[in-house]
Amino acid sequence: MDEKKVREAIYCIKANIGEAICEECVNYYKCDHTKMDDMMRTAIEALEKQLPKKPEMRTTYNDFDGRLIYYKGFCPSCGGVVGSYRNESCHHCTQMLDWSE
Repeated sequence: MDEKKVREAIYCIKANIGEAICEECVNYYKCDHTKMDDMMRTAIEALEKQLPKKPEMRTTYNDFDGRLIYYKGFCPSCGGVVGSYRNESCHHCTQMLDWSE
């Protein structure tokens, strides 16, 4: 997913929370529209997890020749332990991770 489009979508959704109308709601005239706000917040949370974040307290593991084997750290979203070996996202909360220097 394109990072610029994700950031634009997050911005637009945040700007419209409270203004969204759940037109297909069965109880439209009695509805306080909080369900729509909750759904929009869930969408924002899911989109934000698509933006890679750097793991916290990253540790480097090297072999005896000094070659990098993998990194290990903590997920910035949930705090779960994550490793770079074949992991582009946290296996606890699906937050995308950026293992670059």
